[in-house]
Amino acid sequence: MPCTPSRERALRAGFTLIELLVVIAIIALLVGILLPALGKARKAGWLAVSLSNVRQITAAGYTYQQEQKGYMPLTLTYSRGSADANSLSGTNSYGGTIEGWCTWQYGGKNCDPYWAGAGGDFDVEAADRPLNPYIYATSTFYAPNPPARLPAADPVRKTLELPVFKDPSDKFSYQRSASFSVNPTAVATSCYDDVGTTYQFNVKWWDQVKNRFGGGTAGFIKAFKFGCERMKSADAFAPSRFAWMHDQYSDVVANNINTGFRLKNGYDDINKSIMGFLDGHAAYYKVRPGNNTTLNDPNNSYTNKDYTFVFEDLRFN
Repeated sequence: MPCTPSRERALRAGFTLIELLVVIAIIALLVGILLPALGKARKAGWLAVSLSNVRQITAAGYTYQQEQKGYMPLTLTYSRGSADANSLSGTNSYGGTIEGWCTWQYGGKNCDPYWAGAGGDFDVEAADRPLNPYIYATSTFYAPNPPARLPAADPVRKTLELPVFKDPSDKFSYQRSASFSVNPTAVATSCYDDVGTTYQFNVKWWDQVKNRFGGGTAGFIKAFKFGCERMKSADAFAPSRFAWMHDQYSDVVANNINTGFRLKNGYDDINKSIMGFLDGHAAYYKVRPGNNTTLNDPNNSYTNKDYTFVFEDLRFN
């Protein structure tokens, strides 16, 4: 069929190659501009979720305190199970021997099978974490009858999820690192999936009390009880600054001996950590490295105007 003038104009109305390339370049430019903004918005949403999680945990911690004569949900770990802060014996009601204590035993889900394979030390079952019933009151936490441990291959290690204990940005775990003081190492699993919780119990004050009552198991337990007793009154002098729990970046950064140490967290921020305080609020603060050993240290890695991880009226040993 012959081509009429109107049909010929219609055929010539398409994009030229140059026009198409210009459109593609504009789209690419817009994507380049919008993606960082979308990434920031996503991370801001994650941070809001994490701060909300911490506020729920601190609220549960306050309720626990009211019901447990002022004690925080901090317990010794035994060969199977937990004992309350009043215990001064070397065994608990299950007859297990003392292992010590760890930063994740206060709450959270079951540990990764790695911890069962590491001899069982600090492989604390969700059923034995004292704060869990205060946050998940209607949940049932399965564990074998004491003194049996949860087997490494038990599917409940993977199926039980307690999302209040998870920061959405949590992608790495430093909990298997031998030391935070020089060159901490991470494994490619979230802290939440590794030890059951993104948020760790503050342990900095332990350096202040651990040598006060001599060595051995008896001295260890007495020092632990002293710290628990001291924490009962911590809210009397610094409730808005005493951080009793925080994400792992507080541990990794504050305990590093290099004052120039820099570590990027899941929000792409340097040396920043989410913290929960005795007065119930949550905050996102920059942590100072330097492995503070004295309250007069100008680096203020353990105590400053924003937070304190220690009992400020006690001197370090």
